[in-house]
Amino acid sequence: MASRAGDSVVLAIAALIFVAQQVAISNLGTDGSSGIFRQVLFFTTTVALALLALKLRRYWGAWLVALGILLNLVPMAAHRGSMPIDYAIIERSGAFPEVTRDDIGRQTNHGKDIVLERDDIHFFALSDRYVITLPVYGPNIYSLGDFVLFAGLGAVVTQAVAMAVVSGRRATQSGEATASR
Repeated sequence: MASRAGDSVVLAIAALIFVAQQVAISNLGTDGSSGIFRQVLFFTTTVALALLALKLRRYWGAWLVALGILLNLVPMAAHRGSMPIDYAIIERSGAFPEVTRDDIGRQTNHGKDIVLERDDIHFFALSDRYVITLPVYGPNIYSLGDFVLFAGLGAVVTQAVAMAVVSGRRATQSGEATASR
């Protein structure tokens, strides 16, 4: 039981770090001292999130979460803490009609993405390049690391539920065995 309580604390810390990271990425500029601070903060929190995911390593999906985070870190490290996204992909997707050719070299929507031409993207295979339309959310552009991370989160939730069900059955069986004595 103590490890499950510890898991909750780790998850709460990870959620706080993730929220702080997203707020910082959205509100800090990419140039000058704020850009340097943004990069340091981003890389530090990303490594912390990967390590926290490994703290939950008894969940095999946590390994996928950590891998997804690190797969996203590679192209972002090559682009000063911003995830590169090819302008042609944005244009074809229709997901962000407000993004124009004038936005090349800039952050999109106060987020982690930076709009670039394909030839300017390092580690293109790991960049945001897969357009997916979700029923409620609508179209968005994801990276390979995002898919690995999402699969890991799904696996962690599935394993946690399965562990809770098995634990509940054992408690019920133990209670029945005690009652029959």
